[in-house]
Amino acid sequence: MVLRIMQTGVQKMRNHEIYLEILLTTIPEKSCKKKTNKKNKKKNKKKNKKKNKNKKKNKNVKKSHAKRRRTRRRIRRRTRRKTRTRRRTKTRRIRRNKNKKKNKKKNKRKNKKKKNKKTKKKKNKNKNKKHKKKNKKNKKKNKKEKNKNKN
Repeated sequence: MVLRIMQTGVQKMRNHEIYLEILLTTIPEKSCKKKTNKKNKKKNKKKNKKKNKNKKKNKNVKKSHAKRRRTRRRIRRRTRRKTRTRRRTKTRRIRRNKNKKKNKKKNKRKNKKKKNKKTKKKKNKNKNKKHKKKNKKNKKKNKKEKNKNKN
């Protein structure tokens, strides 16, 4: 807004006047701002009074040693639990992912074996069928021959 070039005195004055006019137009009325701030201050004062009262009350009450120990223990337990669960979930996640990879490989192997077994079984079945047929034929032949020999 204000020019920073070397200027004559009259020019400087004029620029400064323009600058001031711009400033005056951009600043909002102060009265509104003050009112809202006053209201907030009052609210905060009331809140803080209540807080401070409670603080004083709590300070004046003497806690027994056991109570203090209990609270300390509770806090310690809470923090420990938080860290433990965080750690556990992390390790669990890592383990799960590892196991996923392992199981994938395992299942691949298993499925391959299963497939091979199935095909083998089929082949064997067919072989056995053929053998059975042959055996039956042979048995019949043998029977006939025996009968012939008997006669």
